[in-house]
Amino acid sequence: MPIFQKKFAPKVAPPRAQRLNIGCPPPAEDLDDFRTITLNLVDKQLCFIDGVWLNGLKPGPGGSVASGSGVNLTDDLLRMKRRMKTLEQENNMLQVKLDVLVDLLTENSIKI
Repeated sequence: MPIFQKKFAPKVAPPRAQRLNIGCPPPAEDLDDFRTITLNLVDKQLCFIDGVWLNGLKPGPGGSVASGSGVNLTDDLLRMKRRMKTLEQENNMLQVKLDVLVDLLTENSIKI
């Protein structure tokens, strides 16, 4: 009786590709219509973009956002502030990486 004998060998499961969508038609809806959420109120139109409700923006062709004639400047200012904050964070991270590299270089040049 061998010591290293394989005691359990599970059966290979058949591929499920043949059993998928039996009798169910594939979805025929265009999901691009659901990517932007707009809310029409009495005198305003709000659009949900990047986690923020913005005033006066209408979804354009292909899912792009086109600004209408009644665009509120605070929405543009809000987007610019968010962009500026992310760029400042990226700049700070690159500055830290540069400081670490300069420290490693000076440490290496002192050892030589």
